[in-house]
Amino acid sequence: MTDLALKDNGHRLTAEVEGRELEIRYGWASKDVMRVDYVGVPSSLGGRGLGTELVGTLVKRARKQNFRIQPICGFARQKLREHKEWHDVLA
Repeated sequence: MTDLALKDNGHRLTAEVEGRELEIRYGWASKDVMRVDYVGVPSSLGGRGLGTELVGTLVKRARKQNFRIQPICGFARQKLREHKEWHDVLA
């Protein structure tokens, strides 16, 4: 898994792959808990593990910036639960 280059506009994290935009929509539940409301990958890029890679890149950011993740989005919740090595950042 590689790190995607995330751009942050305050409520959306985006990354570009092959000219298409991946996104995480988020808000803050508290000063150290990011609420992940939506993870999106264009259907043309589906099935390549990019959604999981996107969540994994967010996990690395959470560790580096010392916040936890509260997954509201079903996809994010599923991936965070599947990857036991990511449980340390679950809120």
